[in-house]
Amino acid sequence: MFWFSQQKPEDKPVTGLVLPGGGARNAYQVGVLKAIAEMLPEGSSNPFPVITGTSSGAVNAAIVASMADDYHKSTAQLESIWLDLSVGSIFYADTFTALTSGLRWLLTLVTAGLGPASPKSVLDNQPLRNLLDEQLDLGNIQTAIDNGQLRALGISASSYQSGRSICYYQGSDDIIPWERSQRFGLPCILRVDHLMASIAIPLIFPAIKINGEYHGDGTMRESAPLSPALHLGANRLLIIGIQDRPGIETGNKYPSVGQISGYVLDTLFMDSLNADIERLNRINLTLTKTKEKRVDMADTTLRPVEFLVVSPSIDLSSMVEKHVKSAPVAVRALLRGMGALNREGRPLISYLLFESGFSQELIELGYQDGLKNREEILKLLEPEKE
Repeated sequence: MFWFSQQKPEDKPVTGLVLPGGGARNAYQVGVLKAIAEMLPEGSSNPFPVITGTSSGAVNAAIVASMADDYHKSTAQLESIWLDLSVGSIFYADTFTALTSGLRWLLTLVTAGLGPASPKSVLDNQPLRNLLDEQLDLGNIQTAIDNGQLRALGISASSYQSGRSICYYQGSDDIIPWERSQRFGLPCILRVDHLMASIAIPLIFPAIKINGEYHGDGTMRESAPLSPALHLGANRLLIIGIQDRPGIETGNKYPSVGQISGYVLDTLFMDSLNADIERLNRINLTLTKTKEKRVDMADTTLRPVEFLVVSPSIDLSSMVEKHVKSAPVAVRALLRGMGALNREGRPLISYLLFESGFSQELIELGYQDGLKNREEILKLLEPEKE
């Protein structure tokens, strides 16, 4: 597997930005990126030649990449979008739509799918597509690549037909497409469809058809979340995660649907990333020990990958309770029916609560955590010294 850098000794450092999925929690990424903007001179261009994103992290990645000529402007735009968000900006959340969707799913279950056409998803995220069409100019990505302000943007999605993870990327001509077990990289001109595919959480949001195949959320088959950035040429990584949560003690009480759903989303969004970081650590340690023992490595280009993980300093699910009332009535009713409004269900709510108050608190947390890591971040971004 490809966990290490094949950078040649004379190659310049190339910093990659990795933005994993996390639903509404990914407002945290905006705060970290905002803190980095304050560390750089005003008017600086994008400091991350390689950017990759998955699920809602793909949206953040696309916005930064599409405004690569002015990093401060891109982070300001990101913050503005997240602070203006509401649940209704992501999916239809009115009472009529919620009742209609619920009845259609009930009818499908009762008739075992023999009745009218089965619903495609629980929620309709057409509002998000409309928002992306309005806010994103993906045509700027190629301009940034041509101007040397960006090397590549990679967006990961999962194909229901082939069962493989696909990194759709737009980048420099010298990037070589790759293929590994159950995953590969495919060059293309990125469109909003690729973003909608990357965030299509199974059953929750509808699958998206690209190149004749239906796609779902990019985290589903993404066994190596760091791999795309390395294949696209990065040899240093800044990873902005959303942190694994501590377990919730419930005694012998049977888990609610909300608690189980939160557990599933935790697994979907975090397990592969955490495992990949552990593997990268082991590979780095092995290469370092080999060098220390003066083993002849003159015939290899392998080098350890410098990386920094910035993740929330507090449990995000603990921030949810005071913001739940800002969600639409229909959404709260749905969550209550799933048993997600109690303590055990908070993790699920933290993924779905696209409301400005919650986003603002997450952005501020990300901003403060980013500033705390100032020295490490600047070290990662600085040119390699002789």
